[in-house]
Amino acid sequence: MIWSATPAGGRAAATGLAALMWALASIFALRGLTLRPVVHNYPPQFQPQFSPALHIHATLPTPTPGGEDFGDEPDNVHPLQR
Repeated sequence: MIWSATPAGGRAAATGLAALMWALASIFALRGLTLRPVVHNYPPQFQPQFSPALHIHATLPTPTPGGEDFGDEPDNVHPLQR
């Protein structure tokens, strides 16, 4: 387009100048194009202190002393306790 639109005396100079400007614009435009992700390899400034604590309050029944209780006596049914 530049070659055909320029008068005969300055076609070579106009085409060369247009190619140079096109190359400079392409260099500045494509310099910011990055396809790699940005990786930050430094620790964060704030590191929260995490100290988990688990408190279980359970009451265990006391074991019954004595022989073998297989549950075949009539006293094997007990009411629910809270």
